Amino acid sequence: MVEEPAKMKKKDQISFDEQEAIRLQAEFDEEVRLTREKHEANVALTKEWNDIQAKIEADQLLAERLKAREQEELTIEEKKGYKLFQQLLEKRSETLCCKKSRRKEEHTTCKSSKRSIICTYLKNMAGWKPKDLKNKFFANIQELLDKAMKRVNTFVAMDTELVKGSEVRTGAEIT
Repeated sequence: MVEEPAKMKKKDQISFDEQEAIRLQAEFDEEVRLTREKHEANVALTKEWNDIQAKIEADQLLAERLKAREQEELTIEEKKGYKLFQQLLEKRSETLCCKKSRRKEEHTTCKSSKRSIICTYLKNMAGWKPKDLKNKFFANIQELLDKAMKRVNTFVAMDTELVKGSEVRTGAEIT
């Protein structure tokens, strides 16, 4: 069987209700206080966040202004420095060209490479065969090159007046 709870006396019920009301009021006040503190903390945090954002934006603007000012100053200095840099590059390229030409002048080809070049020329231009040039000394090959070069340098075209024993025909003599 289920027993019903015993009923309190009216006086005890009133004191119990008063205590319960005080306890509930205390809980309600605590909740209100916590809610107010949270709200105040949120407001303070939001305010602090807004202050930080404002400082960041101000720092960005200041940085942009400083950067622009530095770039203006650098462009003026760079213009001066650019000319100096160009002059330096020109002098450097001149010295490198001079060094390169000196190296070419100082570089002497060996006899074997000269012989190879001369033999190639004689094969292609003078009609010599490789087996004919193979057993010759360098001095003999040099003489053959000199003869071939002399023939090339003294070449006179047939249509010039310097050719002996030939007459230059003009368009008037043909008719």
